[in-house]
Amino acid sequence: MIPRGLNFKMFLQELAAFGLVGVIGVFSAGAIRQSGWAAGASATAPAALPWWQFVFAFGIGTAIILGLTRISHGGFFLRLFFLFAIFSGVLITLGVFLPGNLPLIFSLILIIFYIIWPYVWLHDLILILTLPGIAAFLGVSINPWAAVVILIFMAVYDYIAVYKTKHMVKMAKAMIADRAIFAMIFPEHWRGFGARLNEARPGEGFMMLGTGDFVFPIIMAASAYAVSVGAAWLVFGFSLVGLLFMHLIFISQKVRKPMPALPPLAVFSILGFALAVIFKI
Repeated sequence: MIPRGLNFKMFLQELAAFGLVGVIGVFSAGAIRQSGWAAGASATAPAALPWWQFVFAFGIGTAIILGLTRISHGGFFLRLFFLFAIFSGVLITLGVFLPGNLPLIFSLILIIFYIIWPYVWLHDLILILTLPGIAAFLGVSINPWAAVVILIFMAVYDYIAVYKTKHMVKMAKAMIADRAIFAMIFPEHWRGFGARLNEARPGEGFMMLGTGDFVFPIIMAASAYAVSVGAAWLVFGFSLVGLLFMHLIFISQKVRKPMPALPPLAVFSILGFALAVIFKI
């Protein structure tokens, strides 16, 4: 899924996208906690959504996507599922910052533009608006220690799904073919942002980083908000270090192949949370 000859320009794109998602996500988590959006959440006491319920819901969602990649003719249902997911995410993110019906109006406009003009730059922009709200909303609904368990589980799952069962790689190829790309797209050259989605192929001038690699560390950061604001930002800061290590691990491969990006991100995110708790940051 990742091209040979990864250059520094690509890493900067990756860092910028991850940074934007993280900053918006942490700010969103604070706003959500103060507003009490998440059931049972407040500025002082987080909701206690059990980790196993989250994992169960994730399993159902994965099964749905796998099923759609196998049975949907022409990718219509998978595409529909993807559009609904990004519409919901953009609506949540904008709803944190905009009043009244403005989030709904802007979300509809963005999705319509995306359907009519499916360019790489618009795809990335919409995902940058989609992921923070989802991550923040889930994060404030989960106890920080449950978030640690979830992050460990997802890192192990990512490793198995890429290296052992390889179903993650197959699923990604099917979603790319159906233009339901649950991944950020980074072109080797700036002109690649002007390409249409059907022209963006991993290993052919484009790199893709899955949305889960963005969402789960930010869920950890948003959940850490229950400990302190400093803890949330420390987790996010350490996740950026994890992003760098993920990049270094990838370019150190003798043969460039798809790799699970979440394990190094998870390790450093959890390390950041542990330090925040130990030193009462």
